[in-house]
Amino acid sequence: MNTPPARGRVRGPGPLSPRAGLSAVELVGVLAVLVTVVAAVGTGVSHLRAVVSIRSGAAEVASVLYRARMFALTQAVNVGVKYRVRDGRAEWALYGDGNGNGVRSAEIVSGVDRPIGILTTWSRSDVWPGIMKDAVVPDPDGSGRLSGLDDPIRFNRSDICSFSATGESTPGSIYLWDGRDRMAVVRVYGRSGKIRTLYLRRGDREWTK
Repeated sequence: MNTPPARGRVRGPGPLSPRAGLSAVELVGVLAVLVTVVAAVGTGVSHLRAVVSIRSGAAEVASVLYRARMFALTQAVNVGVKYRVRDGRAEWALYGDGNGNGVRSAEIVSGVDRPIGILTTWSRSDVWPGIMKDAVVPDPDGSGRLSGLDDPIRFNRSDICSFSATGESTPGSIYLWDGRDRMAVVRVYGRSGKIRTLYLRRGDREWTK
């Protein structure tokens, strides 16, 4: 038995049917948008990483100073915190006052002020004590341009932050740099022992919280 032929015609895609695929021009446009989005995301991630690095590094330094102050208060002794590099390893070391006149570099060398222990090993490679190069760095005091760019740890004429048994401190600052465009400064205020952190980005005219 023969099958009767189907009635009507099978029509192809009409003029309003969607097209399969993209033209070369459209593909180039899509790729350009994707490249822009990826670049924007990458810039945002890089910016966030830089902010997190400098802030976490500053938080670590502030923690070292807080711990040193608490040790002085709870043990009723005068102590000093000193950044040192020994056997290729960077450390924040704690020293005890051996003769009642404060912790001093010369007396550390002579053995009068002896090490009490290591507060922390500084293993970070993204942030370290330093001051930004090839840039105008304002003084956190607002007194103009920072001088002595090769000296990132400043407590009077020393690089030791000392705390007394009553919690008072040597006033001074520790500057940190990420090697690129961001800095932090951890500042210690004398009698109160208060610790404050400020931040700077290359080109800024003043430090911010």
